[in-house]
Amino acid sequence: MAKILITHGVPAERFRFLRPHDVLLPEPGQAFTKSELIAMLPECDAVVACGPFDWQLMEAAKHAKLILSYGAGYDSIDLSAATELGIPVGNIPDSVTETTAQLAMALIFAVTRRVCELDRGLRTEGSTRELFTMGRGMGVLLEGMTLGIVGMGRIGSRVAEFGRFIGMRVVYSAHNIKPFLVTGNARHLPMEELLRVSDIISLHCPLTPETKGMIGTKELALMRPTAFLINTSRGKQVDESALAEALESGKLAGAGLDVFEAEPEVSERLKKLENVVLTPHIGSNTLRTRNMMAERCCENILDALAGRKPPNLLNPEVWPPNR
Repeated sequence: MAKILITHGVPAERFRFLRPHDVLLPEPGQAFTKSELIAMLPECDAVVACGPFDWQLMEAAKHAKLILSYGAGYDSIDLSAATELGIPVGNIPDSVTETTAQLAMALIFAVTRRVCELDRGLRTEGSTRELFTMGRGMGVLLEGMTLGIVGMGRIGSRVAEFGRFIGMRVVYSAHNIKPFLVTGNARHLPMEELLRVSDIISLHCPLTPETKGMIGTKELALMRPTAFLINTSRGKQVDESALAEALESGKLAGAGLDVFEAEPEVSERLKKLENVVLTPHIGSNTLRTRNMMAERCCENILDALAGRKPPNLLNPEVWPPNR
């Protein structure tokens, strides 16, 4: 039997497909400590990494046939270390597309219709008398507005589809012009032009050296004062100090954020603002999605254990592993 380690106590019911292999899993909601991981990893044949996986952990896991990121993002995994050590690394991007796109839309609706702000106000006031007055508490009608998608991949294209469904014009910025089957009638624009013309800007690109800090003071200054910024991608893509300044000064209408620059910490300035909706990195956090993620993990791991090349390898040059 192979030994498979899952670093965090994620919903485990669908990991039953790995039986009769030995699965090491912490209690629900818990995580193995780094010292525990270092002690267990040398005996593991495959690993599901649900959090940071650095050089030290890679060195301990150098006999593994596969390190699998539990999701689409892999910026917390030291891919260069894995490649140097000859460890294949993969991810499971398809399983998180729908749920993350839906959350992006939820943030768009919540911040533009001032759902959270008015919910808080109603709980304080106790009645609708002060809040429901013609001309007060008004939100934004999205129909006819321009939705700017930064990164037209799986999630971005699904958000674009949702936007078209509710009558929004869609533009996007990406390295290359995407095929019609991906973008629909969305128009490809340079990043600076997208920021100027969009009413909603939604980020959907991986965290790379190029995208780190991609939204800062200069970029925020290009955006309309009536625009909203949505981020369900990675927190380090946005300079939160510059964002807070833009929101406080009225240079930006609002923001919906599921990810943060210094996670797990959240900017106190952002917490104080009524025109910001905050969620704690829940893009893929539904039971159905977690079950699908577990199933995809099982398929990838069983492929690797059987000597079959798993899909979505991030460093395919090290396949097959020399072990």
